Parts: sequence; structure tokens; C-alpha cells
Amino acid sequence: LKDKNVLRVGLTRWLEKKEGGMKLLREELHNFRGVKHFVFEPQGKNCTVRGQNGTGKTSLYDALCWLLFGKDSRGQADFSVKTLNEAGAVLAHGLDHSVECSFLVDDLFGRTNNITLKRTLTEKWVKARGRADAEFSGHTVSYFIDGVPKKEGEYKDFINDICDEERFRL
Repeated sequence: LKDKNVLRVGLTRWLEKKEGGMKLLREELHNFRGVKHFVFEPQGKNCTVRGQNGTGKTSLYDALCWLLFGKDSRGQADFSVKTLNEAGAVLAHGLDHSVECSFLVDDLFGRTNNITLKRTLTEKWVKARGRADAEFSGHTVSYFIDGVPKKEGEYKDFINDICDEERFRL
């Protein structure tokens, strides 16, 4: 009974922390929706991103949403992280498209941990025997937590433990 009460109090605190216990330290984009390379470093502080139309404000938020949930800022999973021309065609092939962020996250016991998450989309090209050129055969997505490769399910479970998608989008 004593242990159950401790667990209940711990879970209550964790759920409270889950609502506001995550702060962005650094966000780095590579070849993401027209942004070749960009680093944003709010250092865990509240900040406002301002700029003219087409300067990358939404891409910055899309990158964060894609890193955490595999969707854009509108909740769409079917969107391109690649740089497209006005006709919707990919401008450059063979590039890795990645987002990496460092966060301060409060854990179950009230400790603050620094974690780094990374998601990378890579094109797969296969050169068939007897053919001169390689052909595009799809994509792979790689997931990393603190630099350690993870399977998709492990990554999603970890994200779900630290950040609820509905609360994040509010």
C-alpha cells in the first residue's frame, strides 16, 4: 500500500511535468524543406520567431513536429521534408534530410535531463546489375536518442513518454 501511494504521487507529478517539463535548447536543420542548414538556439527560454513570408518560420516549426511526431505543423504525415521546386519536384537527390534537437526534460523523479533527438530521411538508390545508373527505390528513416540509433517503435515510445502530441500542438 505504501509503495502504491508513492507510485501514484510519482505518476501524478510526472503527468504534471509532462505538460510543461520540456524545453528546447537547440534545433538544427539539414536540407529540410528548402533550408540547407540552420541552427536555432533558444537555450530553454521563451522566444518569438519573426520574419517575412517565406523566410522559414513555419519550416522551423514543421521540423520540430516532424522530429517528434513524423508530421508537419498541421498534423499531416504525408508531406515532403525535401526541397521542392514550384512544380513540386525534388530539387536535389541523394541528400540526407535531418532535424536534431536538444531538450531539457523533467523526469519522473523531478530531475532535469538533457536529451538529444534526431530523425534523418535518406533516399535509397539501387544500381541494378547491368545498368549504368542507380534507380530510386524509396526512403529510410533513421532515429537517434542521445546519438544512439533506435528502432521506430522505441523512438515513438520514448517521445510519447516525454511529450503528448495533443498538448504539444495547443
